[in-house]
Amino acid sequence: MNVLVINGHPDLSQSVANATILADLRAQTPWTIHSVAGFAGDIRAEQQRLLDADVIVVQFPLYWSTYPAVLKKWVDEVFSYGFAFGPDGSKLKDKPLLFSVTAGATQASYSTSGFNFLPFEHYQVAYEHPFRAAEINILDTIITFEMNATPEEGGDKANTLVLAQTHAARVIDAVNTYQVARA
Repeated sequence: MNVLVINGHPDLSQSVANATILADLRAQTPWTIHSVAGFAGDIRAEQQRLLDADVIVVQFPLYWSTYPAVLKKWVDEVFSYGFAFGPDGSKLKDKPLLFSVTAGATQASYSTSGFNFLPFEHYQVAYEHPFRAAEINILDTIITFEMNATPEEGGDKANTLVLAQTHAARVIDAVNTYQVARA
């Protein structure tokens, strides 16, 4: 099975959580990991990667309650009219996709009384929108909160490493469960 992981982190050299998750996926699976931070504008190649995948995993850190700008730019350009939507669009219809999300904040902060003002599900609707418009089959969202490794911001690197390894295992398990159910 061809599993394509879209890495939406802008700079893995500045990451603990996403870098660890992707390293674990590389070490434990034969999956293809593709970073959109290096996107140079070859839209057809990006679209072909998506078409060739049996399952897509979109991995990204939550930045101000949505995905990073590099992933937004990639979606804006690759999910084009005639490919992802429109009369001759929907080329990705029913393609299975799993969101894999890291958040530095606590789960409790995603509430009407928390720092992020709204429950996480409200932000989820926004980042899912272009994928739903493309009629992609969203299997699930795996999110891990408190993935903050920066001590100056109250983070804990050792805890983040453990959470990231657990997160990667959950992603692998979700894709494997999908594969078994499909067989």
